[in-house]
Amino acid sequence: MWIKRSCGDRLENLASSRPVVLVTGARQTGKSSLLKRRFPSLQYLTFDHLRQVEAAQESPGLFLDQFNGPAVLDEIQYVPELFKEIKPRVDLDRQSYGRWILTGSQRFELMENISESLAGRISIVNLETLSASELRGSQGLAVHEHLWKGGYPELWSNENIEVDDFFESYLRTYVERDLKQIIDVKNLSDFRRFMKIAAARTGQLLNYRDMANDVGISDVTIKTWVHALQMSGLVYLLPPFFANIGKRLTKSPKLYFADHGLACYLLGINSADKWHSHIYRGNLWETFVLMEVVKTSSLVPGRELFFYRDHNGVEIDFLVEKGDDLTLIEAKVGERIDPGKLNFRKVAPLLSTGRNLKMIVAHNIGDHKPLPQKGYLSFNPLNSEPPI
Repeated sequence: MWIKRSCGDRLENLASSRPVVLVTGARQTGKSSLLKRRFPSLQYLTFDHLRQVEAAQESPGLFLDQFNGPAVLDEIQYVPELFKEIKPRVDLDRQSYGRWILTGSQRFELMENISESLAGRISIVNLETLSASELRGSQGLAVHEHLWKGGYPELWSNENIEVDDFFESYLRTYVERDLKQIIDVKNLSDFRRFMKIAAARTGQLLNYRDMANDVGISDVTIKTWVHALQMSGLVYLLPPFFANIGKRLTKSPKLYFADHGLACYLLGINSADKWHSHIYRGNLWETFVLMEVVKTSSLVPGRELFFYRDHNGVEIDFLVEKGDDLTLIEAKVGERIDPGKLNFRKVAPLLSTGRNLKMIVAHNIGDHKPLPQKGYLSFNPLNSEPPI
């Protein structure tokens, strides 16, 4: 079963106007499947096979000479030597659009000494796991299961797969193997414990020292491991918003899993009943809301998307900045909310000068479109796209 990806048209448009297009995203988000479906006639090669990696590393130039037309190079993070070889080829013919279509399971902007090689020559598409919006576009899918199942495409395209089996295989086959390419994990049991502790902290301020104490390792190691999860596209660090508002603001980022289904698995949640009764369901809902905003609006955490929190604990979960437009978003897991517990009135006067301000509450209501409330819009990302 194929579930249409919302970035497919944008990907084709980029391939018709840029010489190099890179599709990044965590393992199993559907990068290879999307490219094979959108570009079925292109030459395709994957670096998942050691023999291809060795050949490309030994002689990058000769390796690329085998392609006499546009080509898809899958999992190129294993052969970073090719980036420098692709650069002069692009410079010889900048109008050869769609000549190199690449995929990588590491975030391009975090790969050392690589982003400079193709600066100005490459367009990047980040493919996350399936959004609720993409699932709603397919018939017969139980979209409400997205809350605990997450969005990895195989969980939705293969009706015979067991969710727990998928995630266990994912952690063993992909995460632990790929992370060995980034860091040298000495003790996999420590790393698995770290992953579970990180899942319990999704939606919370990142405190390396506290995590180190819980895992029983140094905070330096925790920083290295968190960075590795960032590189692999498994977590986001959402920075705080700073503006000249005359208040002391928190400086620590917040940690979020890129797929809330993986966080649920690490927390032992494998059903709707367990999700709704779990102590961390509020954090999981906040994680789900964040990623729906990222997936449907193509926002980049740290560029247009932040959170707000001052030293008195006054917080706005998410803040979207686009030019003079500022959108404040509160994520509340319940269907009914107490307007008095919203912080819009406390924060809005500090941020509204010279800006167009919009306020939104994302909570688990049954309506299938945003509803105007007194002073804010109310919506459920399971049922409709964020009204940003």
